[in-house]
Amino acid sequence: MKRNSDTMSKEESINEQLKLEFPSKSRKRYSEEVKIEIDNDILRSPLHCTPNNQEQAEFNEMVHAYKLHQRMMQLSFSNIDEFLDEHEEGPKLRKMDPSDVKQLSEVEFAGLIYWIDKQKPYGELPSEDKSALLTRYSVRKLSLDHFYSASKYPDHCSRREFVMNNYTYVPSDRTGFEQQDDDEQQIAAKVALFSGTFTRFWNNVIDQFVAMKIHDAEIVFLHSMLLWSASNNEHVTKETIKVMKSRRNWAITRLSTWYKNRNMKEADQRLQRVLSLHTEIEIICDMHCQDFLVAKMFDICDMSEFFYEKLCYAPCNADPKKIDPELYEKLKQYTKKERQEAIEAINESEIQENSQSDSPGKENRCPLENENKVEIAEKKEPSFIDIIDPVHLALNSQILPKVMAKLPDDNYNMMFSHYFS
Repeated sequence: MKRNSDTMSKEESINEQLKLEFPSKSRKRYSEEVKIEIDNDILRSPLHCTPNNQEQAEFNEMVHAYKLHQRMMQLSFSNIDEFLDEHEEGPKLRKMDPSDVKQLSEVEFAGLIYWIDKQKPYGELPSEDKSALLTRYSVRKLSLDHFYSASKYPDHCSRREFVMNNYTYVPSDRTGFEQQDDDEQQIAAKVALFSGTFTRFWNNVIDQFVAMKIHDAEIVFLHSMLLWSASNNEHVTKETIKVMKSRRNWAITRLSTWYKNRNMKEADQRLQRVLSLHTEIEIICDMHCQDFLVAKMFDICDMSEFFYEKLCYAPCNADPKKIDPELYEKLKQYTKKERQEAIEAINESEIQENSQSDSPGKENRCPLENENKVEIAEKKEPSFIDIIDPVHLALNSQILPKVMAKLPDDNYNMMFSHYFS
């Protein structure tokens, strides 16, 4: 009687597949090649030197999986020519274009779901806790991946060029939030808004990654600490809080053992340094989400087409009470300047029309028309930006829900009332 495929050996499973896909003369040769390839994969895996306990084996497997995960994401951005050129000459980087965001969001969303699904025991948690942790972790996972990717290019780091995983880099005078129709004024406003947070992650995270030559294992450790962070306690159930504490302790033990197995010098000091990086990344992610919230208020950033806005910049990731009021003043100056330039443009246009008033068809032009247009521009009804009190805005529970209201297709059960209950 034929055995169920679940109980077949690896060799028997291969043979069964070969019967369906290959002529009989090719089966033996193919089986041998597949066996050699499988054996080589095992030899390359860090699990070949099996640790003394299953817990450390799980950590080593995560480190190996993270390498593959990052490489697969990178290859998702490559075409055939780029893939072949990379092996010949190394990766070729280009300046990031706003049109790159669409593919970047698709690949990064798939990567986020893949990676969080591999974290034990995430899949066993209650649905509401899984939803909350996914939302909280999303911006932290992407940020850490981006910081690590950028740190692999020290020359670009020295020029403050942020190298992404899709073979592009964000120049020092850009933010990555630029849109195709942005003018210089809008670009400058975004740079002014995000500059404080950007300076902090360059100095306190990426430069530190470069200096200490951070390892994949330490990045995996940071991912675990960010996912199971105590900062998520208020968003999950009591039972999950206990699970998260256990996983943080597990991660610390696993990294300590990883250091010991490699005879890492000054392992305790290095562990403390990595733990301080975890704290800094948490702070930076909070700052970044608050920056984005202000940008949405002033309508200078729009990521609503992509998952970033629905997940990464969800209300639970940005505490409006902590927004620095000076950010509002920075953006108000750009808005006022834009309005003044618009008035000047109207004036200049009307002067040019007046100079042509003797041409045919201009005889019956109303002499007050030019003055009326300028007057309308000058007496334009005060905008939200002109009349708002920045401190009041940061605490106003009536205004904030309108700014970050749920999208029609947003399935996440999150409301701003959480912050004001």
